[in-house]
Amino acid sequence: MSILEELLSPIPFSMFSQEYIAKERPFAAPEKALFMKNCISWFMLQEILENRHSDCWLPMQGKLPEDSALNTGTLSKEQFLHGFKNNRTLLVRHAEHAHPVTRMIAQDFQSFFQCPIDLQVYCTPAQQEGFEWHYDLDEVFVIQTFGEKEFRLRKNTTTPRPLDRKASQREYFLREPPAPEIRCWLKAGDWLYIPAGYWHKAQAMTDSIHLSIGVHTTEVLQPEQNLHLY
Repeated sequence: MSILEELLSPIPFSMFSQEYIAKERPFAAPEKALFMKNCISWFMLQEILENRHSDCWLPMQGKLPEDSALNTGTLSKEQFLHGFKNNRTLLVRHAEHAHPVTRMIAQDFQSFFQCPIDLQVYCTPAQQEGFEWHYDLDEVFVIQTFGEKEFRLRKNTTTPRPLDRKASQREYFLREPPAPEIRCWLKAGDWLYIPAGYWHKAQAMTDSIHLSIGVHTTEVLQPEQNLHLY
């Protein structure tokens, strides 16, 4: 059984795909990812940094640090801890290349969907947001592996599919009329599906680690287009 099939069980993927994939309908499942709880650990993050993975960042509400030494894509453990202490999220992009565990997860999803997969890891201090309102160009599966985080979601009415990857997302979000939000509080072992194009942002309620699995069902993103700095 694939990771996705286990996350969905007992719902068959065919039913989930028909009802949710590309239908602009989020889906949440409490405790269905308990088998992946702590699969992304503090120790693993330390290994990723020690191995000098070249796509690690410290955003806070969509902005990178002013210190250029922190914006090379490579971070030391000390830089991470200092940034985290100062309310910055550790973002590991293209994490499928960063560690054997994340590589295995990406391969599992890739073998199931038969399309490119991009993993990102977010380690966020309590009461902080890494990014403001934004949307992704891929179908996203969020797995909360440590701590608790609240996601806020809104339907995108200003950017029709296919999504314009060159436009300013902030500009489009400011055009959105008042609308109800979906709020989803994830605890370790919960997971959430966010459709491509759906507005969302998240706040850590405790120190939090979550894994974001992006499924590129259409065109592969260029690396620089998936760092949400608005």
